[in-house]
Parts: sequence; structure tokens; C-alpha cells
Amino acid sequence: MVTCSQRQRNWNNPAGKTGVAGKGSFRKLNSLGQLLTGKTPLIVHATESWYEKLRLGEIDFFEKIAASALDRGHKPLLVHAGSLNSRLALAMDHKHIAVGMRKAQGPGILHAHTSYLWGFWYLDPKGYYWSSSLVDAQFDPGAVDAAEAEYFFNGVSGYMKRENVSKLPQPERGTARLEPAAAAVFLQEIDNFKTPVHYLDSLEMIRNTALAARGRVYVKLHPAQAEHTKSQVLQLCSDLPNAVVTDANVHDLIEAAAVIVSQNSAVGFEALMHRKPVITCGRTDYHHATLAACTAADLQHCVQNAPRLLRDFPYARYFYWFLGENMLEPQKDEFLDRAWARISAL
Repeated sequence: MVTCSQRQRNWNNPAGKTGVAGKGSFRKLNSLGQLLTGKTPLIVHATESWYEKLRLGEIDFFEKIAASALDRGHKPLLVHAGSLNSRLALAMDHKHIAVGMRKAQGPGILHAHTSYLWGFWYLDPKGYYWSSSLVDAQFDPGAVDAAEAEYFFNGVSGYMKRENVSKLPQPERGTARLEPAAAAVFLQEIDNFKTPVHYLDSLEMIRNTALAARGRVYVKLHPAQAEHTKSQVLQLCSDLPNAVVTDANVHDLIEAAAVIVSQNSAVGFEALMHRKPVITCGRTDYHHATLAACTAADLQHCVQNAPRLLRDFPYARYFYWFLGENMLEPQKDEFLDRAWARISAL
């Protein structure tokens, strides 16, 4: 059982950092000869944004796995993703963990990444977010223990809402005066991905939500929004009588809106904590708890009917199924047993 104080430390420490700079438990993979002698390799392939943190032992998730790998007769190795050594190693019959690599696929590869909520991690054979194996998984609420799910849901959602925890830093709650709204649209910066994962782009989401909504529609730009997109959004919203651009706190916006609209944002997942109906306009692995809108007509229909269609959705059971059963928490006592069950199955 993870205590409230343990969860608080974990949520305040999003990447699971140990806070100790130095030398981590992984050895750098400098030569493929390291794979041919000694203990069985466990190779982590990390993209640039992750590599140095892992090398310095700053991320608890990986440090715990590396330390236990040695105890289990494995040699934990670290390599730059995309390097020649990484590409050659991936072709060999070893156990691999990819972090930040979306396209690495194979029977010996798991993908590690932070989930939508801080403290919960993917360790998944297909990928993370819209690429994870949960995209094709079936959610059966009848297979989830109701009491355990409610306890988990109340603990996680209660803390995050009370302490203003979100995937990205937020202003203090209550600093913006928000009137009740028919919908809130949360934007991302994914419209120009080389491989599209959205069904509707940002402007289409805003326009059709505003057309269908019977009342005010809040629009929140993403902190990483491109200036070109931002300019287009501001112009569109100025032409729509019920669209209001805001930088208010996401929890306040979710509570003020009857319906939440996004492509596949973490905010959409966070809205489930508030038991709010969510419409997703892109490929996502939490689609089981949302209404998917693939066309403008779909979106307009969903905006008008989501509260009715999702009124009885079992949010607590879904939250527990997604996070408690499918994600991993490094602070839990059973973390290593669950992680190695997946690693050993490779």
C-alpha cells in the first residue's frame, strides 16, 4: 500500500528523480562486445532528452530496475537511441527498454514513459500514449473491484484536485473568474505531425464545438503552441460569439465546463478525475472513457449529447484499470515484481 505522503512525493517528482546527481547504475554501451560476455544484457535505449538523466541516475524508475537487474543476473546497459550501437543491438536477441523512441518495435522491446498523471509509468510492448497496447485493449468494468477502484480513485483524484497537480504547471486555482460553460476545448501542438494522430485539427475542434454548444465555450492554448497556430486561434475565437480564450487553471476550467474537448491531451485524461464527459478528436489509448469524434458532424453530435451518453460511465473503475492495473508506480512495494513480470516475458 502506498501512503498519501509517498504518493505526494511521487507526484511532486514527475520523472521519478532521485535528486542525487552522480553516476547511475547503467553502464554505457560503447561496444557490441559488451553484449557477448558476462551477464545477460538489459539494454535501455534513451533519446537525447532522457539519456543524460539516466546516465546520472536521476530517475528512480530506471535506477530501481537497473539495481534489480544486477541482482537477477542481468547487465544493465544504456545507449543513445538511434546510434549505430542502438540499431545493431535492437537486432539482437536481448531484452530492450526504449524510452522516447516511438518507432522501435519488436518482441524483445518494452517502451517506458511517464503516463498522463505524474508518478505512473508505461512499461508497454507497443508504445505509450496513442501508441500503447491499451489502444486495442478491452475495458471490462465488471472485472474491476468496485471498492478498490473507488478507494484508488478518491485518493488520486482528491489529492491532485486539492493540491492543484497537473501534467504541466498551472496558475493558482480560483485566480480567474469562470462562468459556467457548455464546453472547454484544450489545444495541443500536434496538428503538423508527419504521421497524423488527430482526426480534427485545432481550428476544426473550436469551430464545431462552438457551433454545437448551447452556451459559452472556453478555449485554452497549449504552452508550446506555435505562434502561427495561436494567431489563427485568436482570430477564429474573435469571430465566434461564444468562444472565450483563457489561460485559467485546467482544474477550474474542467469544473466549469459541461463537456471537455481535446484531441488526445493529458488534460482529457485529467478530466476523468472530475467525472466529466470527454470528447477526443484524435487517436488515444484512453478512448474507452470518451466519445471519439472523427468528423465535424461527429463532434457536433457529441457536444450536444455527451452528458447524456456518458452519464453512467464507471469513472472510478476505469481510472483504476488504466492506472492501477496497467501502469506502474515506482514507489509501490510491488513495483519491481510487476516490472520484471513484463521484462521477463520478452
